[in-house]
Amino acid sequence: MDLSSLPSRPLTGREVAALDESGTFVAVRPVERFEFEAVEETLVVAVVLITTQGVRGVAFDPERGWRVVHRADRDDIEELADVPESAIDDAQRALRAEITDLERERGFGSRLVDAYETHS
Repeated sequence: MDLSSLPSRPLTGREVAALDESGTFVAVRPVERFEFEAVEETLVVAVVLITTQGVRGVAFDPERGWRVVHRADRDDIEELADVPESAIDDAQRALRAEITDLERERGFGSRLVDAYETHS
């Protein structure tokens, strides 16, 4: 999956909603989000992207940008109801584990804010 169309920073809650409504994806679901006093936006760092080819869990790492953390290929997805809830749950678990690991890194929050402010 090509993630180059995503910004080089965490997404805002509004951007996730816009992606979900865009028709580019079958559905977009935020998984991990943060609120910081320094930023007047909710920063979304992990999302489940449901495409016609399957379920992708993508996470934002301040050092490496957006990357696919979980991938489950499926055929014949036309709408969200075509995806078993267990497939979405698997992606959410993988994303939460990834973000938990990133949060252990020193300065994770300030690096998220820096990435947001630098690339907004």
